[in-house]
Amino acid sequence: MKMKSTLLLWMYLALVAATLTSKDKKKKEKPSGAVSESVITKGLVTEKVKWKDIVTNHDTYSKDTSRRNIAQMTLGFVTPWNNHGYDIAKTFANKFTHISPVWLQLKYHPKGYHISGLHDVDTRWMNSVKKSGLKAKTKIVPRIIIDNSWNNRALEQFVSSQSEQDLAIQEILHVLKINKFDGIVLEIWSQVPLPSLYYKLTDTIQYIAKEIRRAGFVFILVIPPPIYPGGIEGSFGKERFEQLVNDVDAFSLMTYDFATFDAPGPNSPIRWMRQCVEKLVPEESSVKRHKILMGLNFYGMDHSTTGGNHVTHQQYINILSTHKPKFSYDDVSVEHFFEYQSSTGKRKIFYPTLFSINARVNLAKELYTGLSVWELGQGLDYFYDLV
Repeated sequence: MKMKSTLLLWMYLALVAATLTSKDKKKKEKPSGAVSESVITKGLVTEKVKWKDIVTNHDTYSKDTSRRNIAQMTLGFVTPWNNHGYDIAKTFANKFTHISPVWLQLKYHPKGYHISGLHDVDTRWMNSVKKSGLKAKTKIVPRIIIDNSWNNRALEQFVSSQSEQDLAIQEILHVLKINKFDGIVLEIWSQVPLPSLYYKLTDTIQYIAKEIRRAGFVFILVIPPPIYPGGIEGSFGKERFEQLVNDVDAFSLMTYDFATFDAPGPNSPIRWMRQCVEKLVPEESSVKRHKILMGLNFYGMDHSTTGGNHVTHQQYINILSTHKPKFSYDDVSVEHFFEYQSSTGKRKIFYPTLFSINARVNLAKELYTGLSVWELGQGLDYFYDLV
């Protein structure tokens, strides 16, 4: 009898242990990867944001990755220092008409021009992205930026001489052809420190764009916002847009970084984004708006009294999991933020939410613009349900 009781006790303890293990396992498990429901059907696109909902669902996404929510062009940037962005580009290739790997720099030399960064080119990845993006006919258009090898004299020489521009164009076309790229995203405007050169720079960009497109390639130009905080006029406004619009396939408009570490606040107030688009193309019905790719940041800013830093995907999740903050909502900027106490003092984070992204996607639809996302991999995986 005693042996039977002992046996029953052991069986009971084993059952309890198994039950506890099962509960612990379920507690630790959370959904990830492709799921049947989108963030919209799961009710996650809400003004009332909770840290636990983000931590639980951030790395899930709808299995229908071919559904696009924007009719116009969508551009996504990928950087070589963020490997997750490479995976995102493959998974969500059909969400983007164009993917721009940030690989290349146009270097100045007294004897000519040279494109560096070709060691980062990943042909296998490019082929995978194109294969995954067959429905959207996704194109690979690497960003080319002028680097610090250019001084003011070199810039003046470049914008004043068509023969110099021809040398740069020859180098660009050579790189495009041998690497089987579909075009380029040129970032040059914000790198020119001399306002006196802007007039000639506009002519230079127009000439380069014509030659690149004449050769059968896509030409996208990165442009700064036409208006800054406090109503300060930017260096690229309606007049320059009008001069270039017929010779450029699209403009990647940098409608982010509204706040700075010196002046904390929202990353990209929605009213300001609207103002930027309307400054360039005031006419609501103008098809020229189709060529504007409204910038959408997928990163955040972590502010403190002693400075700040950018916040990306995993950093953000780690902070939420550790501090379990309560979110606040700014209905003017249409952005969420929260405060938390760190070892260095009180900090405040502005980071995109599903609610803020959805509002900006809807704004792009209303204004008939496309989208330009900086950058893939910095945001949360479930953001792409909305793009």
